[in-house]
Amino acid sequence: MDRSRDAPARLGRYELIGHLATGGMAEIHLARLAGEGGFEKIVVVKRLLPELVAAPAYVAMFLDEGKLVSRLDHPNICEVHELGKDGAEYYLAMPFLDGVAVHELIARPRDPDRLGQLRIATGVIVQACAGLHHAHELRDADGGPAALVHRDVSPSNLFVTSAGHVKVLDFGIAKVRGAAETEVGTIKGKQQYMAPEQLLGEPLDRRCDVFALGIVLFELATHQRLFKRASDYLTARAVLEEPVPRADASDPAVPGALADVIAKALARKREDRYATAAELAAAVEQAMAPHGGIAGASLIAAAVTSTDELSQMRTRQARVIGEAKSRARPSDTQLDAAGTVPLRGTAPPLEPDTEITKPARRRSIVIALVLGLAVLITLLVIVPRLAPAPVKGVVADAAVAVVAADVQPLAVVDGPDAGDRHGGASASGAPIERPGDSPTDRPTDRPTAGPTVDPTAGPTERPTDGTTDRPTGVVRPIRRGQLSIDSTPYATIYIDGISLGVTPIVKRPLAAGRHKLRAVLKDGRSKELMIDIPANALARPIQLTW
Repeated sequence: MDRSRDAPARLGRYELIGHLATGGMAEIHLARLAGEGGFEKIVVVKRLLPELVAAPAYVAMFLDEGKLVSRLDHPNICEVHELGKDGAEYYLAMPFLDGVAVHELIARPRDPDRLGQLRIATGVIVQACAGLHHAHELRDADGGPAALVHRDVSPSNLFVTSAGHVKVLDFGIAKVRGAAETEVGTIKGKQQYMAPEQLLGEPLDRRCDVFALGIVLFELATHQRLFKRASDYLTARAVLEEPVPRADASDPAVPGALADVIAKALARKREDRYATAAELAAAVEQAMAPHGGIAGASLIAAAVTSTDELSQMRTRQARVIGEAKSRARPSDTQLDAAGTVPLRGTAPPLEPDTEITKPARRRSIVIALVLGLAVLITLLVIVPRLAPAPVKGVVADAAVAVVAADVQPLAVVDGPDAGDRHGGASASGAPIERPGDSPTDRPTDRPTAGPTVDPTAGPTERPTDGTTDRPTGVVRPIRRGQLSIDSTPYATIYIDGISLGVTPIVKRPLAAGRHKLRAVLKDGRSKELMIDIPANALARPIQLTW
């Protein structure tokens, strides 16, 4: 039905008055809740994208986020007012926060009062630690630890209100045991804030969030980026391999004791880090005690309210709300994005960084899911009936080994103390990237039933290391090496017909020997080449150009 662009839209009880942003899974609106006697409340409404409503896996993840955050009750976590459904539309209603994202504070130039800036930086981090520690301590229905991990702690997901209170945002890719699974072969989150184990697809626990907090603290303290590089591949290499500079070497104004705390939070081995966010907070407070202590809410509020971004945001908000009030309100208007007013910058924006998740392929995901399910059924049902039982610890067929042992999905089964399957970033009720900051159409949060198979691939190439085409019953342990590959633009990588996900791919374990590599761009162009994976070593990194 055609309607005027200035006609307000509705979703449940909420009148949508300003479009804030659109992410990979959802779009964000400024909304108004009206009641009797002139009651009015401005909120933020997060709406699942219409094209994903028919995908049960996406709906499950969206509902998981709402249900998860509703269980978290802490002043340093942004709460959810309502998880609702209007017709076929799913939405979350959350408070509208007046303030700025932490990346706005990082982007500020160093102040002559460096100690004052450091006190504010550490005050912000201590509050963030409190919110995350509360989330990490969440219990399940049986009273046991839920093993929650946020997985996307970054300056964009830490918001500082004009009252000086820090809010942890966007639990869209957080995971607890039993939550909806995510796509094999994808990395979720912002790569420059990921812990090494997260980049490598290992089981995660709360210490990966501690690592991310360490990065944010380094950047707040020094006003310098720590791991961000010119490409995702180089960023991953920096996180995994490059020497981590000390904060006091990057900025001599940083006290040595605080630099020690940051260095411990950034330890590459998780057992060398602080075990909890609470321990990190206590160490920060102790390090700053001789320097006037961390800043309280009033000092942090003063720093936030002096930002140009906050002033501009308030001006835009007032204009859009005024325009909404001046419009005639229809009695029953259905949701339509055309009926909302674009409002860039009203929600706290994400930092201008590219997330690792790449442009979405929503049509192809259905095909991939079906093919993946078929492969999984074949492996779990048909293959066991046809093949003899393998000897424990080895694989009798190299083609199966590629799926069962060597293509290590980035979404891996967690250990007893882990909190998720590792996988991508989703939009949340908080900020979304500003225009031009990152890809606008990227694959996000795609659950799958099994490994994705290249639908155009021919017969599977098998490693030529002597593990294939042997008489039945003759088995040999799989020798393994590693593959690193990047592509500009990004590409989906298939090894012997099995998807490894999108580039960059860093140190992915594969069976030693020769493999057929196929790279496919979003527009369908592809390249094929044969690669050799050395045993117990990293193959020469591959850089694809088109």
